[in-house]
Amino acid sequence: MKLNIISASLVLLLMLPPAYAEKLPDLGDVSQQGLSKQQEREIGESAMRQIRRSGSMVEDPEIIAFLASMGNRLTDAAEVYEPQFTFFPLLDSSVNAFAVPGGFVGGHTGLIVQAQHESEVASVLAHEIAHVTQNHIARLIEGMKASPWVSLAGIAAAIVAGSMGRGDAAAAAIAVTTGASIQRQLDFTYSFEQEADRIGMQTLQKSGYDPAAMAVFFERLQNYNRIVENNAPEYLRTHPVTMKRISDAQNRLGETTYRQVPDSAEFLFVREKCRTLQLGGREAITYYQKTIAEKRYASEAAQRYGLALAYFLNREYEQAWSALQKAKEVFGGGKKSHPALEYLAGSIRLAQGNNVEAVKLLGDASLRYPASRALLYGLIDAQIEAGQFAQAKAGLDDALSLYASDAQLYQRAARLYAKQGKLVQQYQMQGEYYLRLKEYTSALEQFNLALRQPNPDFYLQSGIEARIREIENATKDDKK
Repeated sequence: MKLNIISASLVLLLMLPPAYAEKLPDLGDVSQQGLSKQQEREIGESAMRQIRRSGSMVEDPEIIAFLASMGNRLTDAAEVYEPQFTFFPLLDSSVNAFAVPGGFVGGHTGLIVQAQHESEVASVLAHEIAHVTQNHIARLIEGMKASPWVSLAGIAAAIVAGSMGRGDAAAAAIAVTTGASIQRQLDFTYSFEQEADRIGMQTLQKSGYDPAAMAVFFERLQNYNRIVENNAPEYLRTHPVTMKRISDAQNRLGETTYRQVPDSAEFLFVREKCRTLQLGGREAITYYQKTIAEKRYASEAAQRYGLALAYFLNREYEQAWSALQKAKEVFGGGKKSHPALEYLAGSIRLAQGNNVEAVKLLGDASLRYPASRALLYGLIDAQIEAGQFAQAKAGLDDALSLYASDAQLYQRAARLYAKQGKLVQQYQMQGEYYLRLKEYTSALEQFNLALRQPNPDFYLQSGIEARIREIENATKDDKK
């Protein structure tokens, strides 16, 4: 049996080389205790910092919003209130997802691209949510107390290794243990996978997604593995799928009446955005030209949107605009539209330097779709580029009153102040951006840069100094 089939969410316990590690809070002797909720959150935040620094995390607001909406729908159905979950995408063509201590769940873009239906993505997220809610990581640590090779210092680094495809490093770490220890961990992993399947299926049923999607997804991956030998999807390697698990998933459906759950337009558009980001502009253009010509698609509007996006990424803006108009026509016949289509329209005009038109497009769309964070970001960006600083600041102030934890809003505020030459406020807002990413060292650097500017406003200076004290006290507490 291959060692690299250890679940990505459970590989956290493996001891990795120090090069991958980041200094973590002193969490005590693992051999004597499990992990508390606070400790899990600290480890998860540390892992998130490393993943973000790797550059693999997708910052696209539409993909983030799609995963967050799906994840929130699932946690609401499961009546999960603790921990507070965060769902995030990674730009990786492999079919994979993983859970991180503290309620962080990552999904590769390859998972979305390869899913034939939205409910298949939901089935994977429901499975990962169950890994977190059932305390599998803490329970595994508790069950492995006697293993001297368990090292908390490598936990966050092991998360990064598992999520970034460094399975070989994890496997090498296992290889130094005894065969008995390996088998015990594998057996424990399978039981966790079965439990996550069972609870994930219940969550799917309650949330309104198609519960049959879990078995269908497993079976398709298993069949693909047989066809493409030694090139199994990442999800099969990190979440070992056996015929028993497929059979169990099918049996859990019982006498449930089959009902088809239609895919949302959000899923169809986001899937093509993920595909385009993976392929790159020129290759994606060729792909969509071929699928459209051969009529090989489930949604023509989504395919034409993908073509428009591919042209946009390749900086062929006129072709992008033309392809987008065709996508709009197919989608709504001139009577309806979608936030994804409007966001791309504003982005094209902004890239062309038509800033005023971009403001108009994105402003009108924001009124029609006020829940779209992408349109909000796009409008602020366009206003800044158009020199409409007062309007941009008013929009930012309103948005921050609603979304005070949104790091992207603070980064846009920093850009606004930079355009105006207001260095103190620029550094202050950049510091707030880093603070929300838990990047405390970078936040302190920005706040201190703000204080070093000549003639700062007294009240502004006092607020920044108070912020510095808060960070120093918080990080001091973590080290105790």
